[in-house]
Parts: sequence; C-alpha cells; structure tokens
Amino acid sequence: MQKVHRRLSLLAALASAWPAALAAQSPELPAKTLPIAGEVFAVQGATAFLILPPKRPTNVGVPWVWYAPTLPGLPGNAETWMFERLSAAGIAIAGVDVGESFGSPAGRAIYSALYEELVERRGLARRAGMLARSRGGLMLYNWAAEHPEGVRCIAGIYPVCDLKSWPGLARACGAYGLSETELGAVLSAHNPIDRLAPLAQAGVPLLHLHGDSDTVVPLAPNSGELAKRYALLGGTMALRTFEGRGHDMWSGWFESQELVDFLVAHVRVDGTTKGIIDLEAGRKPADAVLLVGTDGHALIPENAEIDSKWVFEDGVLTASPGWDSVITKEPYRDFRLHVEFNVNVSTSEDPKARGNSGIYLQQRYELQILDSYGVPPESYDANDCGSLYRLKRPDRIANKKAGEWQSFDLAFRAARYAGDEKIELARITAYQNGQLIHDDFEIPRKTGSGEKEGPEARPLKLQGHHNQVRFRNVWIQRLNLDRDRDRDRDR
Repeated sequence: MQKVHRRLSLLAALASAWPAALAAQSPELPAKTLPIAGEVFAVQGATAFLILPPKRPTNVGVPWVWYAPTLPGLPGNAETWMFERLSAAGIAIAGVDVGESFGSPAGRAIYSALYEELVERRGLARRAGMLARSRGGLMLYNWAAEHPEGVRCIAGIYPVCDLKSWPGLARACGAYGLSETELGAVLSAHNPIDRLAPLAQAGVPLLHLHGDSDTVVPLAPNSGELAKRYALLGGTMALRTFEGRGHDMWSGWFESQELVDFLVAHVRVDGTTKGIIDLEAGRKPADAVLLVGTDGHALIPENAEIDSKWVFEDGVLTASPGWDSVITKEPYRDFRLHVEFNVNVSTSEDPKARGNSGIYLQQRYELQILDSYGVPPESYDANDCGSLYRLKRPDRIANKKAGEWQSFDLAFRAARYAGDEKIELARITAYQNGQLIHDDFEIPRKTGSGEKEGPEARPLKLQGHHNQVRFRNVWIQRLNLDRDRDRDRDR
C-alpha cells in the first residue's frame, strides 16, 4: 500500500490537466475520470474518489462534501464549476459508486465503509456536507438518517426523496432483496421522506433546488413533500423552485452560487469551539492512552475494599449492576477524552434511573449518561443525558436509542488555583454523537456527588449506578491548556 501512495503522490503532481490519467496509469486502482484532479481508490471493492483541496488544515479534520451518485460517468463535467469552488474554499469532495442501490442497506453499508476510511484513516472531519443530485438523494438521505452525527448539512439538486415517486417499488425492490409487496410493507424504514426526524433533531440544515416542470422526479412528492415534513419536525430547510425547469442539464443547477455558499458556510470551520481546542479531527492521537480497548482495559475499582462487578468481554466494559465505579490509575489535569457508550434498555418506572451512569472528570464534574431518547425539548433538564449533572443541560439534544452505540468527545481544562484560592473556573467543550453540546462552558462548582474541588489533579471516573451501561474505545490524551501558552500560540 505504501508503494501505491508514493506513486499517487507523483501522479497527482502530473495530473492537474488530465485527471483521467491518474487512474489510467495506476493499474492497482479502479479506472475513473474526475472533473478535477483527485485520487481514485477502492472501498470494499467499490470505486471511490477523493479530491483534496490544495490548501487544507493540519491540526483539524479536513472539511468535506460527500457527493452522490458516484457512477461510471458521475460526477461529470457538469460538476466542474462547483468542485473548483469548493476546492478553492479548502473543502474536499468524495464519493463512492454503490451502483443502482436506490438507498438500500447494502449501499448504506459501503457508505459507512467509505466514511470510516475517510475519517479514521485519511483525516477528514467527522461531519460532512452532503450534495445529492437526483438519485443521490435516496443514497445520502438514507445514510444520513442513520448517522446524523456525521452530517453538517444537505444540499440537493432535484433529489429523489420518495422511492414510490422514483424509481417505483417494482424497480427498487430487487436492490433491497425484497419483493415489491415486502418493500412496501417496510417502506418507512427506507424512504427518505419518512426518516427525517433524526436530522431535524440534530439541527441539520437543508437546501434543495428543484424545477416545477420535472416529470422524472416531480417536485411535489419529492422536495415539496420533504420540505413540508421537515418544517413540521422543526427542521430548517430552504427550497428553491425554478419555473419551467425539468430534470435537465441546465447550467443553473450546477453553477449555483447559493448552493456553493450554503455548503461552504456549513462545512468549513476555522475552529469548532470558542476557546479550548478543536475536536473535529476524528482520529485517536498518537500520544493518547487507551483506557478501554479491544484486548482489555486500564481502569481500577474506585473503592478497593469492594469487589468490583464490572465485566470486560470482547472489547466492551460493562458497568456494575450495583453501586461501584472504576477510575484511571493516574490523575489527569487538562485532557481530551473520547468515550463510546451504550445505555442498557431498562423498564424502571423512574425515567431518571434508566441507563444511568456518568463520566466524572477529575472525579468532580459529572457528564451525565442516561437513556433520554425521546424526551421532548421542553422537558429536557440538567438530569438528562449530556448534561453537566444538575448544573447545565446540553445546548443540543443528540441522543440515540437505548441499545445503540453513542459517543462523547470532549476537552477539559482544570480549574486554576493560586495556593488554595480558585482563580479560574474549570472549562469543558463537549460533543455528543458529533453534535456540540457544551461550548467552552465554565464549570462553577463540583456536581452531585463529585469530589471537592482543589488544585490537585484527580483520576477520571466511570460511574456504576445500578445499570449495566457498556463502554468501548475509551481513550484520553493529556493536554497543556495554560492560557499563557494559548495566547502565545494564537499570536
């Protein structure tokens, strides 16, 4: 693989005028012509592409737009204008050919493989803007509905939003491995217009361009119906309709400054937080300490006098069904933390006891874990998931259902002391499932049953609270977040 990458580096320098030459001269890779120079590679046997901008950040994930459909002739010359402007804005463009999947689970699985390749191994940002042209609407919307934490925004050029409208269930059912009747019975699980709630809850903005004379993908049952439903869910969407335009190659679709501006505004970030660090880069830092990994964990009982009932198996650490917690062996002052967790399904009559656990920063400040899926915004409080326990509710509700894996990514800066006097409050920036829930918030005091504040560093704690919450892929990175150093860096 290293030989292939070295060869690509050389070819990329020669291919700016002939983007097709890149694949043609690399027999190890699938052949594909791109509108502007980029890399062509394989993901699970499917042809994928990545166009990296000439200027890109080195300390954060590269912002990117996910284009669909990727087919033997797409993206084509019509996309050149858009791609050039996105690239000039420092935005990467990527896609993968899943054939005529019509948004099926098989196609979505390859999409997930592409996402993992780009984010975990190639340094792209965890959240992408999406650009859906025509049938690409089925592909991107169905993936986005299952992964709203990976989506910044969705732009569409006459996108298909309803399988019944196009291609019709009789034609689409084969891609789903179902009969027409069987697909109809489960349509709401696969039809974009029926799967908008997770996107609206995550605050994903939408922009569609659609012609009022489109007979292939008619406006009303597609973008029109989607706009109505998204509004009812509280989502934000702009629908631009064009009189007399159909499903055609009019330059106005592909040279829309509004569409490019929309993508750039939502995708490009010069810093995702107000002050601590940028958390967009998704990969585990080289100097991070793995606390829960595939082969074991590095946590110890908080109370050595109690038999720990935490269980590790197959890369997953399951919390005690009783009341005992685990902590890191070493104390931490300032740090970056990644935690993946899965709240257990509970039948408790007390909603505040379902899937209850927590992450105690320095054993002092609890970031709450709870099964809060479906709690309406008006009832959501500082006891619910993602809250700083009994102190501050999250800025955005970003929960998944019990039984689904979720994640926290956070940066923590400890309180600063002069002797025994606290002179600066502790601060936290946190994301839940890719959604910013605390933005450089100053923590005025310890929370709940946390330890007393003080100048000394303390361990990280995972709470056991009578619920068998599961944890995996937990890592921590020490940071030095002294403000003097931060100011020097920013000069």
